[in-house]
Amino acid sequence: MSVFHTAFEAALSGDTDALLPHLVSDARTRAAIGVYRNTALKARIDALEAGYPTVVQLVGDDWFRAAARAFAQAHPGDDPVMVTYGARFPDWLLTFEPARDMPYLAPCARLDRAWTEAHVAAEAPLMTPSAAASLGVALTGLTVRLHPSVRLFRFEWSAPSLWLAHRFPGAAPEPLVWEPRAECLMVHRVAGQVRARLVSPATFAFLEACQKRRPLGIAADQALRLDRHQSIPTLFADLIAANVFQTPEPEART
Repeated sequence: MSVFHTAFEAALSGDTDALLPHLVSDARTRAAIGVYRNTALKARIDALEAGYPTVVQLVGDDWFRAAARAFAQAHPGDDPVMVTYGARFPDWLLTFEPARDMPYLAPCARLDRAWTEAHVAAEAPLMTPSAAASLGVALTGLTVRLHPSVRLFRFEWSAPSLWLAHRFPGAAPEPLVWEPRAECLMVHRVAGQVRARLVSPATFAFLEACQKRRPLGIAADQALRLDRHQSIPTLFADLIAANVFQTPEPEART
């Protein structure tokens, strides 16, 4: 970025003096900068509104845009790709005084963010049932990577059900209440479409172990510790069908 562009960015954030070496600081210049500043601010607010639709539903348009304005003014960002803007918004909500009595907002914002991240995540070759079957008993010692779009969550409160009910009406179990109930959720992309679903604690433990690069045998043990009746072949087959795993790297097969 050039010196001028750096100064112009500072001016958009309110420091108009930064442009003095480059432009005459008169009323006309300040008015022009104000137009750019308002346009840039609106773009950030619009990006947040598009990226956090569940939060918008929970609080309403006016409340959200006021909060988005406060965030955008404090965090202008430095990435011109608006779809990536607002990664810190969920954490910021934890400190936003008007959200103090809505503890579900930040968790739901985290899930909205995961949806965006899953949407823009890189592609990767997927493990197929036939490829897994060809490995036989070697699967136990195999380490597999999760698809780049996979996002895993475990909450001590019922944030996943609340989020699902607003993002996908009818997808959450009934009754829908905000309560201290542990829930696990997986967000991932399949054939270009982002999906989300509640998963059992055993499934979450299996996936989390894989995410930590543990061998599948260890992942299976982690799942069975939580549910000794869990069928590991069924669990594994279900996750393969969901396009959760990458094709093992050649060196991982040896």
